[in-house]
Amino acid sequence: MTRILVLMVALAGIFGLAACGGGNNAVGTGNGGNAPGNTAADGGDGSGGDTGGTDAPEKLIITAIPDDNADKLKENYGKVAKYLEGKIGIPVEYMHVENYAAAVTALANGKAHMSWMGGVTTVQADQQTKGQAEVVCCRDIDKKFHTYFIANIDSGIGEVKNLKDLAEKAKGKSFTFGSKGSTSGHLMPRHFFTTQSGSKPEDVFSNVAYSGSHDKTLAQVADGSFTVGALNYATYDKASDDLKAKAPIIYTTPNYVDYSWVAHKDLGADLIGKICTAFLEMDKSDEGKAILGFFKAGAFVKADLKEWDGIRAVMDAGVDIGG
Repeated sequence: MTRILVLMVALAGIFGLAACGGGNNAVGTGNGGNAPGNTAADGGDGSGGDTGGTDAPEKLIITAIPDDNADKLKENYGKVAKYLEGKIGIPVEYMHVENYAAAVTALANGKAHMSWMGGVTTVQADQQTKGQAEVVCCRDIDKKFHTYFIANIDSGIGEVKNLKDLAEKAKGKSFTFGSKGSTSGHLMPRHFFTTQSGSKPEDVFSNVAYSGSHDKTLAQVADGSFTVGALNYATYDKASDDLKAKAPIIYTTPNYVDYSWVAHKDLGADLIGKICTAFLEMDKSDEGKAILGFFKAGAFVKADLKEWDGIRAVMDAGVDIGG
């Protein structure tokens, strides 16, 4: 069963079908229930005006999982909003949320039209919108994503060939994941640790915590607050040499699919298609290249929700990812 789950994760990232606007075989035909329609333009409370089915909203509201420093997110997603606004012809606004679950809820209840999601939250968005979530695109790095396990330099824990060896070397030490709802900071490193070592992290480490974000995981392992941690490779690779020296990589997981831009289908195929095109062409302008630097990517590429089936399978296997 373990081998099947790992294989599904790998295959989903390689063989998934590509799409750009309307590519998930369904488009919302009205603004029933809590679907976004134009509600976000009226403050996101669903109280304003005729939503007009799949008509473009007066303002596009975007949000994102808070996987990094809040001020950095607000600054850079503000730049994304400005870029999109110039491409799709309507105002775009970034709405900050405080946790991963809130990003999913905002998309499901109409307070946001589109969100930057991790692998877990991409699947949760599909579940909470009852199939009305559409993957717009992902980064070029997201179809071959992986997690680093790191250890404090003074711990004496060196590189390990697998996580069974880590379990033996680090038994009784402290460990931190990122957010409980994070794919690269919790779901997949927990999955790989459990399948390779045969033990849950809680049965090996003296303390298992959740830092809340990748940058905090790195900082807490570097300063010795925790001996070992797990975080996504893109955040680590962009960190300062000083932090890397204090918290070197001891293990790299196999690849899996991770982040994506997810829209509510009620936006309609035309607008979703324009948004997708804007992202795919982002590397053609200086403004776009600067945004891609924040995303730690060379380009955005086409993607389809089916490519996240491997993540869905790991989630369905019973890993606790919180509410």
